Amino acid sequence: MAVTETKTEHGLAPATSHADQSAWGTENELIEAAHAASDEESRLPRKELFSRYMPGVIFSALLSLALVMEGMDVGLINNFFAQDAYINKFGWPDKNGKMHISATWQSAIGTGNNCGSIIGLLINGYLQSRFGSRRVYMGAMVLMTCTIFCLFFAVNVEMLLAGNILCGIPWGIFQTLTTAYAAEICPAAMRGYLTAWVSMCWGAGSFLAAGTLRGSLDLSGDASWKVPYALQWIWVVPLFLVGYFAPESPWYLVRREKIPEAEHALRRLARKDFYTEQTMAQTLAFMKHTNRMEKINAEHASYADCFRGTNLRRTGIVCMAWVVQILNGQSITNYAAIFLKAAGMGDMQAFNFNMGIQSVNIFCTIVAIVLMGMLGRRTFFFYGSAAIGFFMLITGILGCFPQTNGILIGLAVLLIFVQITFKVSLGPTTYVIVGEASSNRVRAQTIVLGRAVYVCGQICVQQLNPRMLNNVGDAWGWGAKAGFFYFGLCFIWAIWIWFFLPETMNRSFADLDYLFQKKTPARKFKTAPVDLFEFVDTDTSHKLEDDRIDDKTVTEVQEEKRA
Repeated sequence: MAVTETKTEHGLAPATSHADQSAWGTENELIEAAHAASDEESRLPRKELFSRYMPGVIFSALLSLALVMEGMDVGLINNFFAQDAYINKFGWPDKNGKMHISATWQSAIGTGNNCGSIIGLLINGYLQSRFGSRRVYMGAMVLMTCTIFCLFFAVNVEMLLAGNILCGIPWGIFQTLTTAYAAEICPAAMRGYLTAWVSMCWGAGSFLAAGTLRGSLDLSGDASWKVPYALQWIWVVPLFLVGYFAPESPWYLVRREKIPEAEHALRRLARKDFYTEQTMAQTLAFMKHTNRMEKINAEHASYADCFRGTNLRRTGIVCMAWVVQILNGQSITNYAAIFLKAAGMGDMQAFNFNMGIQSVNIFCTIVAIVLMGMLGRRTFFFYGSAAIGFFMLITGILGCFPQTNGILIGLAVLLIFVQITFKVSLGPTTYVIVGEASSNRVRAQTIVLGRAVYVCGQICVQQLNPRMLNNVGDAWGWGAKAGFFYFGLCFIWAIWIWFFLPETMNRSFADLDYLFQKKTPARKFKTAPVDLFEFVDTDTSHKLEDDRIDDKTVTEVQEEKRA
């Protein structure tokens, strides 16, 4: 085997090149062996899987902790409006002389955060595909440090709006970067666990926000709202160091044709001496073959490629998965304190129930991660959406009765059930689906587009929920009757899931590329056979990789061959 003299990541020694793979068999044999090994891994016990790829699990889990900050921020934004000290600082008297922040400004502040997130999402789609995950992650962490100052030193609602727009930019970067990284650094059998962990980090942030808000009620003056903002600085330094020492995504390195660096990253992501020279040659051959398959629809890895060929269907699935996650009624739990106070519950009791609602996040996502290796993505999504729809219907019915103490407690318990169902099903599974359904070459861009659709849905939620749930100022005063609205949406989502959401569990990226190319119906993804060489054969692949055909795309070469 030849050794390629190249400067590897962090100044490491040159890695062995597997360009000459004849010692291990033909390229076809290497690809087929790697594909068979991927299928075999899907049948391994969970303990053995984690043992094999524990370094990758640790790096992915630590980088995903950035979503704790994002989840914490969303929880703070939505529930600060139920905190008296916050309202007294930034609010103004209503017609009855009571201090308040209007539903219009509540919506505007939340929308500002989402507008910033869209900017961050679009920036990340460009940066991550060109500079990799590590450098973008560290840069966003530095930016995060600076933008928190805007919220900490805010003196009016206008500064709150500006601060949330600025903070939304790095949060938007973290939203998609961590999901794409988790989907890429470990094999197909591990993807569900790592991408579901991303959801748990977001849920942990919501729980920390609820706990922080509850604890800050005992602080006096501005400290009761400044301390929760300041706590986000604690995460910056340790997470920056994690990004510095983490290996780059091997799929990114393969896309950039940095094969020696990709080999080194793969070895760092698995236990010591797991890869032999032969299995490494097989893995790299399989990754390069998958990359060539995806060039058919995404030669230049741009946003436009997300809408070409079969990528259009994949982008649609990713976008709809995000829509289902945000527009199902679970978003009411993020306004739990406001919702319960508006219904007549006392401040302290409302915040206590809010903590109870958010406390299920971590435990329930752990349950989902345990079940992820046994149940399909379609199963999680369909029954999760149906169950939340049922709870929303009951919520709407309870809203038709006088709001007695018993009804209020019943509504709080229903919100806990909604949160449990969401965190066991739709919450974590969405991250798995968007990581698996997107094409490897445009994964960052596809997830960005899907998350941008999610943020637009979140903007709708932040316009609707304050108006539906509040009963002061310019609010509509629907209260619990808002459950009827979300029940109707859940019914629509269940129909879409049944007919259009494919099963991606235990399918390699190459398998999924083939099934989308064949336009396989969603309900047949689980059992349909796969021919990896139908669209890209090894003769054409070899020419593309080693002979460097001048300025020709995969599609052009295939058309010449057919002619």
